[in-house]
Amino acid sequence: MKLAEHTWPEVKMLLERDPVAVIPVGAFEQHGHHLPLMVDAHLAGSVCEKAAERACDDGTAIVVTPTVWTGYSPHHMDFPGSVTLDDGTFSAVVGQVARSLAHHGFRRIAMINGHGGNMNLLKNLTQTLFYEHGIRAAAASYWDFALAELADWRESDKGGIMHACEMETALMLATRPDLVDMDKASDHLLDRSAYFGADLLSGGAVASAASFRELSPTGVIGAPSFASEERGEALLEAMVARLAAFFADFATWPRNDEEETRS
Repeated sequence: MKLAEHTWPEVKMLLERDPVAVIPVGAFEQHGHHLPLMVDAHLAGSVCEKAAERACDDGTAIVVTPTVWTGYSPHHMDFPGSVTLDDGTFSAVVGQVARSLAHHGFRRIAMINGHGGNMNLLKNLTQTLFYEHGIRAAAASYWDFALAELADWRESDKGGIMHACEMETALMLATRPDLVDMDKASDHLLDRSAYFGADLLSGGAVASAASFRELSPTGVIGAPSFASEERGEALLEAMVARLAAFFADFATWPRNDEEETRS
């Protein structure tokens, strides 16, 4: 299931099963005073690997690449330690990973994101890969598949789920509690126009840009105080189940070369 752990002859044999290839995409940026810089990369990789393992157990041929550990995060660069790629470099890096996989015969490539700032670029990349390179690609954030469950799971009010928030803190407590310092966690809700996105489940309608330093003195937008390890484990289970179901479904999508044959 983990591509990095296979030899090339093993990959050659695996390709005979027409597997889905999953590229987890993260970021390396501040997450307040209580969470480490690795949150987005860690959670994207963890959820993808757990979901792929479940899909594999259920009969889906699938491999997961190592996580692309940094992403598009210029809005976090006022906070020390954050690392960003510019938009062109980010798209080139992820695109080259996808094109390398396609070169070897992977025909369905899922780019699963763990950082909101990456998503517009990944959506655009799916079109570039398809129309310019003939590669069937799909892109989504890992939480997208469980928004209904997330809405029922949350305990904070509107504004509590955004960044270093109730959701991310709970998931980190469930997967890497040794890296979470809840004594330093503090809530900060965004107080701006309703047109400006303030919550993962109830964002504004208008796209805009701002530095996180402008939005929050601590780098937190949300309510991490509501997080717990037990609640994180429950949410993780829901996300893994939903993502595994997508992987199984994606494995049935027509490959681009199949569409060309039918036409």
